[in-house]
Amino acid sequence: MSQATSRRFSAIGTLQIVIIVLAVITALVHLQRGIGFLGGGPPGGARPAGQAGPPPGGGGQGGFNIMAMLPIPLPYLFLLNGIGYLVLVTALYLPQLRQYQPIVRWLLIIFAAVTLIMYFAISGFRFNPIGLLTKAVEVALIILLLIDGRRSSQSAAGMAPA
Repeated sequence: MSQATSRRFSAIGTLQIVIIVLAVITALVHLQRGIGFLGGGPPGGARPAGQAGPPPGGGGQGGFNIMAMLPIPLPYLFLLNGIGYLVLVTALYLPQLRQYQPIVRWLLIIFAAVTLIMYFAISGFRFNPIGLLTKAVEVALIILLLIDGRRSSQSAAGMAPA
């Protein structure tokens, strides 16, 4: 194998593989939820017909309801979220986009953080094991992306000509 080829693939190590796996896990969960909601499942954890209580996402009478502020229906947001994770993690380690890696890494960190915040804003802090597990994956993803970014900048600084 040539030196250029081995250098191209040397950037993918255990840390990067774990980042990819975590991003794919959360992407698949969001895609599954979006497809499930489109197929007739309850969007946003809506209550079954006839069950009392405020709508999901807070906001009983006169209260704040973030669901009413969403730009598109929740199932489509789930689908777009899953697709967004897949696109960003692919762009992060695609050799042709290596020069943009720091920017893409920050976009993925921000994307995961916004997803995390919106989950709690929409769910109203209700217990949902799949949702909480996915949020734990996203927190781990953010932490590992920060570690990956620090290592990447340190190794770039170490390789810079004196």
